[in-house]
Amino acid sequence: MADLKTAFYASVGLALKGKQKVEQVAKKFVKDNKIEAIEGKKFIDKAVKHAETTKNEISKKIQETVKTTINRMGFITHKEANNLKNEIKKLKTQLQKSKKLK
Repeated sequence: MADLKTAFYASVGLALKGKQKVEQVAKKFVKDNKIEAIEGKKFIDKAVKHAETTKNEISKKIQETVKTTINRMGFITHKEANNLKNEIKKLKTQLQKSKKLK
């Protein structure tokens, strides 16, 4: 489970770093090609927006993959674990009550 979390966070980190790199490259492109300020800003904004969209898509894919992998491995969710704990508590309480009645 820890390995899955590490892979997930590393992927998101790479996507974020990619956005910064895209912005740097876009700014350099604008500067090197002497593009007018307004057009340059539009280009940079579009490049950054595209990077952000890509990051979001990657994050969704990673989350889907992690969920699928966890399900295939047979792990249960926190909610399922809590439900089982509550059910065990109820059963213990019922067992104690039935012992007292005997």
